[in-house]
Amino acid sequence: MRILHIDDDKPFLMNVKTALTREGFAVDSVSDPKEGLQLAKENVYDIILLDIGMPMINGLEALQTLRHDGQVVGIFMVSGQTGDEFKVQAFEAGADDYLTKPFLFKLLVTRMRAWLKRRDNFLASRSSISELTAGPIKMEFSRRQVTVDGRSVLLTPKEFMMLEYMLRNTGRIVTQTSLAQAIWSIDYETGTNVVEVHMNRLRKKIDEPGKPSFIQTVRGSGYLMEKDPSS
Repeated sequence: MRILHIDDDKPFLMNVKTALTREGFAVDSVSDPKEGLQLAKENVYDIILLDIGMPMINGLEALQTLRHDGQVVGIFMVSGQTGDEFKVQAFEAGADDYLTKPFLFKLLVTRMRAWLKRRDNFLASRSSISELTAGPIKMEFSRRQVTVDGRSVLLTPKEFMMLEYMLRNTGRIVTQTSLAQAIWSIDYETGTNVVEVHMNRLRKKIDEPGKPSFIQTVRGSGYLMEKDPSS
């Protein structure tokens, strides 16, 4: 597994590289965020570790750039910032996990392997089918395209994953916790509103004006998409 670590703390970079190399990971470490973004464009990584408090380019800005460029790699924010507002901002920008310095390297490795396992299971389940549908909603994996009644809908990677999860669970109530575990970190904090924010953005893109939402809120339980949400 190939890892890219971007952090302006050079001693910390070296310590992380040493620890991850011992665990069998191949690690590229850079202290310059511009160089890191360039490496991310030129190479394929499984996970990117990204510091928030860096000069020149803020870690959240770098995260947004990576997601805007279509990077579907796992991105773990690694920061000394402990406030919940930083975590919310990171998850809303597309982070998959958030670790606060200092932390045990064993914890980092455990979280990385857990994310990689979820990714592999996700890809394996996707490979068995070419598309998912529910009423007028159609998701094609080969082209990574979503249409609603033939209307093309452009989704972010997280929105695509959220819709896919709902399509795979039509007719069943999906809790915010299960969505968070499937799309973000297994240790995602359900006290934040990241799931609601992404769900509202998804609804605005797929719903049709003047009609009920394809994804209904079940008060106190979660979300529900019927097998034929247009009926």
